[in-house]
Amino acid sequence: MLKRYLPVIREKRMAAFLLVLWMGVIFSFSSFPGSPVKYEMPFTLYLERKGAHVFEFFLLALLAWNALHAFFPKEKRSFLLSIVAMSVLFYAFLDETHQMFVPGREGKLTDILYDSSGILIAITAILFLTRKRKMDR
Repeated sequence: MLKRYLPVIREKRMAAFLLVLWMGVIFSFSSFPGSPVKYEMPFTLYLERKGAHVFEFFLLALLAWNALHAFFPKEKRSFLLSIVAMSVLFYAFLDETHQMFVPGREGKLTDILYDSSGILIAITAILFLTRKRKMDR
């Protein structure tokens, strides 16, 4: 009887592990000291850095969805997505707050907007993929 439920437990643990691991990666990236010298950033470097914000939080939202869906498969999709959006956005605020205490770094509201766009893209992708799956059945 236990073997029947064991794969589900492993899947839940892996989903939670990947979520916490990625949160740690984001935290560690935010811990790198910045340059004390202010300079004009080239446009390509600007796009790369802001694109990293979008990607980091896109992936975090997907992993949060995966973990919540693994632990609460019977909950409504809209409820889980709202929890994902709020919790990942809260983590973006925490990340920017953390950066204010790292030498040479600063927390920026605009970075939270870039993080939010990654979250929005992830939620849109989840909505699209879960609706498509329902139509295929």
